[in-house]
Amino acid sequence: MRNVGKALKLILPMEPFRLGAYLLLSLPGALLPAVMLYLQQRIVDGAASLSPERPLFFYIKPVLLLMGTYMLLKLFRLLALQYMEFGYFRYILLDLDDKIHEKSARVPLEYYDNAAYYQTVQRAKQASTFLVFTANLAVMSLVAAGSLLSVGGYLAAMHPLLLLFVAAVSIPVGVEKYLGAKGQASLAQDMAQVVRRKKYAFGLLAEAGSKKEIAHHGVGAYVADKYLKACEEADEREEQYGVQAGRRGLLCAGVKTLAHSLAVFMMVWLLGSGRITLGGFSVLLSSFALLSGTFSQLFDHGGEILKTGAMSEAFFALMDLEVRDGTEDLTLDKGREAVRLEGVSYRYPGSEAYALRDISLSIKTGEKIAIVGENGAGKTTLAKLLSGFLLPSEGRMELGGIPREQLREEGIFDWISAVYQEFGRYKLTLAQNVILGDTGAAEEGDCSENPAGKAGDRENIRMEEGCTPENVGAVGKKETAPWGSGGKRIREALDWADLFLEEDPEQMLLGREFGGRELSGGQWQRLALARSYYRRRPVLFFDEPTAAIDPLEEAALYGKLEKLAAGRTLVLVTHRLGAVRQADRILLLEGGKIAEAGSFTQLMERKGRFYRIWNEQTKWYKERKE
Repeated sequence: MRNVGKALKLILPMEPFRLGAYLLLSLPGALLPAVMLYLQQRIVDGAASLSPERPLFFYIKPVLLLMGTYMLLKLFRLLALQYMEFGYFRYILLDLDDKIHEKSARVPLEYYDNAAYYQTVQRAKQASTFLVFTANLAVMSLVAAGSLLSVGGYLAAMHPLLLLFVAAVSIPVGVEKYLGAKGQASLAQDMAQVVRRKKYAFGLLAEAGSKKEIAHHGVGAYVADKYLKACEEADEREEQYGVQAGRRGLLCAGVKTLAHSLAVFMMVWLLGSGRITLGGFSVLLSSFALLSGTFSQLFDHGGEILKTGAMSEAFFALMDLEVRDGTEDLTLDKGREAVRLEGVSYRYPGSEAYALRDISLSIKTGEKIAIVGENGAGKTTLAKLLSGFLLPSEGRMELGGIPREQLREEGIFDWISAVYQEFGRYKLTLAQNVILGDTGAAEEGDCSENPAGKAGDRENIRMEEGCTPENVGAVGKKETAPWGSGGKRIREALDWADLFLEEDPEQMLLGREFGGRELSGGQWQRLALARSYYRRRPVLFFDEPTAAIDPLEEAALYGKLEKLAAGRTLVLVTHRLGAVRQADRILLLEGGKIAEAGSFTQLMERKGRFYRIWNEQTKWYKERKE
C-alpha cells in the first residue's frame, strides 16, 4: 500500500494539465448513468399514464434524450480511453523514462560493475508501466466511485430507504471480491517456490547453454523428471485451491441470494405502498446490474492497484539508490601530480572480499604507467580507481590535487579517453560507433576545436603536435573517401586503428539484428580503439586493448598507442608484457597489492616475479612464431 501512495504522489503532479483534461473527459462517465436512470423513470412513468390529451412528442422526448445521453456516454468513454492511451499516459511513460535515465546518469559508476544494478534498471523500466497502470486504475476508480455516488444519490432522492437497497446489492459483491482476492494471494504465495522450480527445470531443458551439457552427460531424463514432478505439485495445489474457491463461491452465492432477496422485497414493498412509482421500480431493476457492476469494478481496481503498486517497487528501488557526486571540476596541469593514492583499499558493493588492499601510489601528468599481473590480481580495479570510475572503500585518493569525492564524475571523464576490457559493440553505423567517442567534437577535424566539456582546457586537450599524419601514424591510405570534413576525422581514426572496410562508414550498419554487417572480435576491438583515438583527451586508459587481436599483429598496434600517448598521461592494463617496455613505471599486482614497481630495466635487473613472468611469455611467443 505504501508503494501505491508513492506512485500516485509521483505521477499525478507530472502532467497536471493533461490529467485535468483526462478527468474532464472521464467525468461524464460518473454522472451520466444517474441521468439515464432519471430518463428511464420518466419514460416508464409516462407509459404508465398515457393520455390522449398530451402530444406524442411528450412521450417521445425522454426516449430521444435517453438515446442521446447513452451515445454521449459512449462518446466520452471512447474519448477518455483514447486520450488516456495517447494524450496522457504516453507522456507519463516518457517522463518516467526521463527519471530513469536521469537517475542512471547520476548513480556512482561503481554500480556499473555490479550485475544486479543492470537488473535493477531493467526492472525499473518494466515497473514504470505498472506505475502508469496504478495511476490509471486510481483515476478509473475515482470515476467508478463517482458513478456509484451519483446513482446512490439519485436512488436516495427517490426514497431514503433505498440506501439500504444500495447496501444490499453492493456489499455482498465486496465480500465476494475480498475473499476471492485473499484466496488468490494465498495461492500465489504457496505456488511461488514450485513455479520457480518448474521454470528453472524447463529452462535447463530448453536453453542452449545448459542443454548441450545435459545432453553430453545424458541427464536429460533426470532433469525432465524434476520438471514433471514440479508440474504435478503445481497441479495438485491448484486443484486444492479450486476446491476451496468452490466452497467460497457457494458461501458468497448464499449471502448474495439473501441480500438480493431483501432488496427485491424492499422494491416490491415500496411499489405496493405507493412510495415509489412504476418508473422508480424499473429504475431499481436496472440499478441491480449497474450497482453490482460498479461495486465489482471498484474492488477489481482496488486489487489491481495493490498488485501493480507492489510490482512498481523496482522503480523506487532505483530511485532510492544513493547518489554521491562532488561539485568541483578536475584540472590537470603539466608537470604536476595527476593522481595520488594513500592507503587505498577497495571492495565492490555486496562483496566481503577486497579487490585492492593498501595501495599507495603517485602518478605525474604525462607519466606512462603499465599495470600487469595475473587474472584476478586487481589490475582492472586499480585502473578504474585511477580513472575516477570508482571511489575508494578505504584510504585517500586525489585527482589533480583534489579529493576524489569532491569531484564531479562527469568532469573527470571530460579529461579521459579510454578503452575498457568490455568495450561497447553498438548496433549503429560504423561512423556513429566512432563518433560516440566524442559526440560534441568539432566537425572540422581540428584537434584544437575539441574541448573537454566544461572542465576542459583547450590547450591541454589538443594533441601536442597537431593532427598530422606524421604524428598519429599512417593515415591517408584512402584520401579520396567522399565523406567530407567530419568523415575525414572518422576515416583518420579508422585508419589509425587499422580497420579498413570498403563501405561508407555513414551507411555501413553494424549488427545482424538490424540487417547490418557483423564484425569479428578483433575488428570490434579495433573499432573501440578508433573511438578512443577520435576522442583525443590528455589522459589515456587502455585495459587489455589488444585482447581480441592476434598477438603477431599487436606489436604494430602498440607502436601506434605509444605514439598516441606522446605528451599524455597513460595507464595501460595488460597481461602481455611485451607492451610495457616503454612505460615509465610498471606496477605488478598480486592479490590486490603492488608486489613490484619500477621501470622495465629495473624490474628485469631485480630478477623477481616480473622477470620470471617475462621469460615465460617470451618463450611462449617464440614457440608460437616458430
